[in-house]
Amino acid sequence: MESEIIDTAAKADRVSVVEDADRSEIRSFLDGTDFDTETVYVQTVTIEECFRLTLCQIRWAADNITTDYGRVSRPYDEPCTAGNKIYAVWVIRIPDTVDADDISSYSSSIGGNSCERQRAGSEGESEGGSGAVPSSNRRTQSDGEQA
Repeated sequence: MESEIIDTAAKADRVSVVEDADRSEIRSFLDGTDFDTETVYVQTVTIEECFRLTLCQIRWAADNITTDYGRVSRPYDEPCTAGNKIYAVWVIRIPDTVDADDISSYSSSIGGNSCERQRAGSEGESEGGSGAVPSSNRRTQSDGEQA
């Protein structure tokens, strides 16, 4: 997994997007970020083609960012080749300022089931001084928390 924090508008202006992606959606997402109060976290994940990931939760503190994903099989009518790897890129807006220079660690987990089961297992957990955005509180792509 690769991770990057975009904590200024100047960094957002330097982001380039591959031709296969919807460049206008990502550019709009970055342009819609208020870097005085928000930060964008980009994470690239490799996954087998016959599965899909759902971002269940992101947590952050002054020095680390943690993501949790759920992995489920793609629908039977979506063609895929077992064993092929693909990249999934997550562009996530954190409703807080995070200084890229202060982050010393990233961690991520991929569970073998949906987010609801992962969330049920983590209820009651808290990290002092950190924020968290579970999927139930995350807005959809069109509303701008995740592109």
